[in-house]
Amino acid sequence: MGIFSGLFSKDKKPEYPFCKEKAFCFFRQGVIAGGRVRLTLEPEGIVEHYSYVRPAAENECGMKDRGADIYFAGLREGRVKVTITYGYPTCEDETETFTLEVDKDLVVTKAD
Repeated sequence: MGIFSGLFSKDKKPEYPFCKEKAFCFFRQGVIAGGRVRLTLEPEGIVEHYSYVRPAAENECGMKDRGADIYFAGLREGRVKVTITYGYPTCEDETETFTLEVDKDLVVTKAD
């Protein structure tokens, strides 16, 4: 019985295509229906990003999602400026900016 419960468990942990211990995790805010999120990396090629969206429940009218965990995994040593732009149909865009640093062991940390 224990074998089958492990196979069909809903609490199965996701497998990541990167080293989670070295990556930097950023939680982005939820987005309303009709909204959009754009992520820009300058320069490109220093980190790769992976987004794991937290879906909104069906009864949460007006929400596209409840946010996302965005992991930044290092590809090579350096610094990268991350800009996240939230766009909404009836408001001005909101922008969030921060800098990440990747060391020689490809560990990603927030620089500012």
